[in-house]
Amino acid sequence: MNITIKTGDFRQEETDVVVIGMLENPDFYSGHLHLADEALGGRIRELIELGDFKGKMKDTSLLYTRGAMKTARVLLVGLGAYHELTVEKVRQGAGHAAKHVRDIGLKTATFLIPDEVPDAGNMVQAAAEAILLSLYQFNQHKTVQEDDDEKALESITFLAESEPSQPTVERAVHRGQTIAEGTILARDLSNQPANHLTPTQLAEKAEAVAADNGLRCEVFDKATLEEKGFRTLLAVAQGSVEEPRFIILEYTPEGEGQDTVVLVGKGITFDTGGISLKPGKGMHEMKHDMSGAAAVLGAMKAVGQLKPDLHVIGVIAATENMPSGTAIKPGDVVTSYGGKTIEILNTDAEGRLVLADALGWTAQYNPQGVVDLATLTGAVITCLGHIAAGAMGTDLALMDKVKAAAEKTHERVWELPLWDDYDEGIKSKVADVQNIGDGTAGTIAGGAFLKKFVEDYPWVHLDIAGTAWGMKGSTYIPEGASGYGVRLLVQLVEDW
Repeated sequence: MNITIKTGDFRQEETDVVVIGMLENPDFYSGHLHLADEALGGRIRELIELGDFKGKMKDTSLLYTRGAMKTARVLLVGLGAYHELTVEKVRQGAGHAAKHVRDIGLKTATFLIPDEVPDAGNMVQAAAEAILLSLYQFNQHKTVQEDDDEKALESITFLAESEPSQPTVERAVHRGQTIAEGTILARDLSNQPANHLTPTQLAEKAEAVAADNGLRCEVFDKATLEEKGFRTLLAVAQGSVEEPRFIILEYTPEGEGQDTVVLVGKGITFDTGGISLKPGKGMHEMKHDMSGAAAVLGAMKAVGQLKPDLHVIGVIAATENMPSGTAIKPGDVVTSYGGKTIEILNTDAEGRLVLADALGWTAQYNPQGVVDLATLTGAVITCLGHIAAGAMGTDLALMDKVKAAAEKTHERVWELPLWDDYDEGIKSKVADVQNIGDGTAGTIAGGAFLKKFVEDYPWVHLDIAGTAWGMKGSTYIPEGASGYGVRLLVQLVEDW
């Protein structure tokens, strides 16, 4: 995608379409709308007066200029009422417009950025994010392309109204593009079939991302994991012929004294459930069970480019969970990296096992905040659907930071209680803890389990099983992997 930011007269733009966002009851005697309406002989005003275009959210109207401008088309996109305009509505409107332009087969588009945009930096960034995210397609394994697959916007221009506003637009578009590219990386990884993304291949991808974005990367192979005592990660991995990997990405800013934040991702590249085998229906979607890891890797890619004044570490525990003669069994007892014993009652509760080692390892960094993302429980979908992630944690201040980032990015979270009362449900008769609860509050039981392996640092757990894929109703989130968490994590880091 070729992206250009410039200032100029949109009537002279040689582009397939000029896109103009329009509020309900606009003032025709100001800005781009006045100029466009004047050039088109009053046709925009006529549309409004006839009631054929009202500027309501996601309304669109395509007008042909008939030689009145260099472009052949003007697309009006409704953004709703001015007093109800939000950053998320700009995302939805921009994403809707970009998909519309792409779907009618156009190759180049110019999006107008008026000077009077409120909260211009955030609004323009949101538009840039949504435009790029809405155009996402995962077609790399198709050998025969369908007509819709071949439609692609090749060039986008963001046209600032005046030269003084261009630097603001440039900064906002750059940041939006950077975050969108991190999200797209996460989507690509999550959408990959498991035979194209093993733990080893995920580690290789992490090494490439690190090399391209100024990050330090260290990968522990099976022998190193055995030497260091990652026993629960190894226990989950022992049923598969694919070796596990533990991935550490690190961004270190210039200077000294910055806080350290650790982002932890569950990286089960395929989850059969192990001996506690999942039903066949929907099992193909378990390629997405590494979406937490994908979000961490996508966020670290963006962090490396945006260079916040914060020490950020990404930790990924990667393995398959397979049934075989060597697989762990219900009733087995394993010992975590930190030394706690775990009775495995259900081998399909494997994500919390690999996270137990990851959270134990994380303590050595003495972090001021740790956030883990995991497709941990189906129960969170029963609770929150595909709208929000379940959030649990041990630190109110960190939880408030996560909530604030979620509000800004519209990657929603809802806090669930993690009272000590829930610890009763994961008590084991033969070990320190068991890996499933008592059959109630399944999402919270997963959080209560993880809490046992959190050392003396602030921690928030995000159960993203409902948001990692299958989200609907958004113009910039496609079917399949959503890339949920990348934008939230980057916002959290930058606002720290």
